[in-house]
Amino acid sequence: MNEQAMQQLRRLEIFQGLHDEELLKVVNLCRIWRIEPDQIIFKEGDIGDEMFFIHEGSVTVSITTRSPEGGSITGTINTLFAGQSFGEMVLMDGANRSATVTSIEPCVLLVLRERDFANLCGSYPRIGYRVMYNLACDLAYKLRSSNLLLRGNIRWRRNELSRRA
Repeated sequence: MNEQAMQQLRRLEIFQGLHDEELLKVVNLCRIWRIEPDQIIFKEGDIGDEMFFIHEGSVTVSITTRSPEGGSITGTINTLFAGQSFGEMVLMDGANRSATVTSIEPCVLLVLRERDFANLCGSYPRIGYRVMYNLACDLAYKLRSSNLLLRGNIRWRRNELSRRA
C-alpha cells in the first residue's frame, strides 16, 4: 500500500490512534465496495454482520416512524461523509439494523465483518480498544445529533417554535 493510500485511511475517524502496522491489520480484513448514487446499502430491520467506513462519498441515514394519521413516514436523521462509519452497532450488540442507509453520490466503502473484527481484537487488544473507543465517540456524536433533531421535531409539532418566550 503506498503512502498516499495510507494517508487517506488515517483520515477515517474510526482508525484514529492506530499505528501504521495496526491500521494495515484492520485494512487487510476489509473489502472495498463501490456503489452508485441512490443505492440502498441496507434497510432498517435487516440482519447484518458488517460495518462500513466511508472512504469516498456520502450517505443518508433514515428511519421509519408513525405519522399522526397512523401511517408510516420516512425521515432522514443524519448525513454521513468520507471519514465516518455506519453499521457499527453490529459490532456491539448484533441486533438488526436500526436504520436504512442510502448512498447520495458514488461511494467507496470499506466493509468489515464483525467476526473478522472480533478475531482481530482477540489477537491485538490495543487495536480493539482504539477502534471501540473511536466507535463510542462517534456513536455519542450521532446520538447527540439525533436528539437535537428529535427535540426540534417535538417542539415543532407542539408549535413551540412559533411562540415567543
